[in-house]
Amino acid sequence: MKRHSRRALFVASLLAALAAPPLFAANDLPSLGTVAESALPQAEENRIGRDILRSLRGDGDGDVIDDAEVNAYLADLGGRLAAGAQLPGMRFAFFAVNDRSINAFALPGGVIGVHSGLLLATQSEGELASVLAHEIAHVSQRHLARMQEGEGNRHLLMLAAILAGVLASNASNGDVSAGMVNAGVGLAASRQLAYSRDFEREADRIGMQYLTAAGFDARSMAGFFDRLQQTHRHNDNNAFGFLRTHPLTGERVSEAQNRAQGYPLRMRADSSDFLLMREKLRLATLGAAEAERHYRTALAAGRFLQPGATYYGLARALLQLGRYDEAQQALASAQRQLPPHPALLLLDGDIQRAAANLDGALARYQQALQQFPSNDALWLARIDTLLQARRSAEARQQIELALKRAPDNAALWRLAARSYGEGDALRYHAALGHAFYIEQEFESARIQYQLASRAGGDDFYLRSTVEARLREIDSQHPAKPR
Repeated sequence: MKRHSRRALFVASLLAALAAPPLFAANDLPSLGTVAESALPQAEENRIGRDILRSLRGDGDGDVIDDAEVNAYLADLGGRLAAGAQLPGMRFAFFAVNDRSINAFALPGGVIGVHSGLLLATQSEGELASVLAHEIAHVSQRHLARMQEGEGNRHLLMLAAILAGVLASNASNGDVSAGMVNAGVGLAASRQLAYSRDFEREADRIGMQYLTAAGFDARSMAGFFDRLQQTHRHNDNNAFGFLRTHPLTGERVSEAQNRAQGYPLRMRADSSDFLLMREKLRLATLGAAEAERHYRTALAAGRFLQPGATYYGLARALLQLGRYDEAQQALASAQRQLPPHPALLLLDGDIQRAAANLDGALARYQQALQQFPSNDALWLARIDTLLQARRSAEARQQIELALKRAPDNAALWRLAARSYGEGDALRYHAALGHAFYIEQEFESARIQYQLASRAGGDDFYLRSTVEARLREIDSQHPAKPR
């Protein structure tokens, strides 16, 4: 089985999973509570979800898309929808998965994954928002904990198998990983489907409330579900993962349609964020050559949601193919069709940078930041280019400014570490430690902070911060036995 297929199987399996006790002896397996608990405590659920997400991100196979623009868009859209849930203690985390199948899933603790194929299948931002709202409702209604309470050890064993599969996968033992996941799912599959349909209907109902509270039309949910179901009947090519992990019935679609009639009709234009990030994910999913063919065909036939977004996607594809002049021309077409947007300005700088015009790239990033001073992707690109141009002192000045606005941005701390290099071991290791700490990679953070504490240097404030973080990590996240 290919590695990507194993990952897709893992992600699909998580949709049915709940918390598990420490049934496996491996030291790296997270402790997931006891079978005797009648329900999964929220703190444990939060920890489990982030443990799984860290495993996925640390896998290094590219399935989790690490893109500042895409992450910012999903966080913004998801955050607006999650605001309707009114869960002040919940920290939702949204991320994109590079997978052509149409799917989304909720992990424990408000961690929500979105397949790139889902964004490509949606025909409006409201349709995408409806799926995210549905997943947020699974979280807010504690469906994972409630399923554990109702099903007991059967679901506990399943998630234990899945988590062990992640760890085996991280150790490059793919066959073992796939076997563990399959074994875990097999124990619960016969009962999970019937039990989940009630939760699916509840997630539809509550999710529609979140959808409308965020300003979207309730009919987006019913319309998207109906279109998926109708298309699936005529073309079942394993692309409709959402229909397998979130079973749709005619009755459920009818209920959603009837419920939507009780909400006011809202006409809402798609945001430029949705249109542009959709094309950025298309490029990540298809690859540059296939994406170029798609965009050329779409423009010739007039089949697109918005022509400017299509030209933007074409420009990004041409950039990846190293055809910089053509990429600049396609970008100019996009800019004529769309209002000013940071993604367009970022792409302008990216083209200059790829063409080895670093001064031109820096000038464009700086001009863009004057228009959009809070855009993380522009800050990161400008600082990274300064480091590429060996202008480390100037890069550090920009990093300090950026960190005042976004102190919890792990990517900024990694750039800070690069700017110091091994010549300033204290600040280098402290910055890496901060990045790992923000990402909740506490063991890696501990190692970097320990290296920082042993390094030379007389920055009393920084040393105090490092020692305080070490005490916190040792207290709340004790080192695992070796």
